[in-house]
Amino acid sequence: MAERRRLPVLSNDPPRAAEPEAGDDARPPWHWVGFGTVAIFAGWLPLAYVAGALSARVMAARFGADASKEAIDLALSAMTSGERARLMATVALPSILGLALAAFGGGVIVGRFGSGVRPARVAAMSGAVTALIATAIAWAGFTVATLVAGAVTIGVAVGFAAWGGSLGASRRAAPPKEAPPAKSGS
Repeated sequence: MAERRRLPVLSNDPPRAAEPEAGDDARPPWHWVGFGTVAIFAGWLPLAYVAGALSARVMAARFGADASKEAIDLALSAMTSGERARLMATVALPSILGLALAAFGGGVIVGRFGSGVRPARVAAMSGAVTALIATAIAWAGFTVATLVAGAVTIGVAVGFAAWGGSLGASRRAAPPKEAPPAKSGS
């Protein structure tokens, strides 16, 4: 009778590759900058949709759901500069938080799975590329508001992506340890 074949036990160590293939080299850091940029945009898109809905609710609660642009402009001009700044910060806060969360998540991905010795730096570059692309898309001329919005976007994206990258790097799997030699039983 033929010997029975048995399924491997789950606690057994998986077989290890003897030598890495020539094509299995680690990816260069600029690849991970691109991956991180895509991850940040992928996370930011749905969060920006939610942020836009929240901002629209804030504006509707403040000025009425059927307020025209002229009525809103008139009400804004009647506000003090402090009230206007508070309203604009309230309207912008959901978008800033969405970018921060997406940049942090993209940074964690780059830090956790990326190759290289400085994952937080590569994650920060991902945030910078994302912020520069978003600022270029939203550029509405050379005004103080555009410069402030661009600076905030860059600062938030770079800072949170770097933070996520350092957290992701701390969560990397430890390299496999060599198993101690098996004891021969007598």
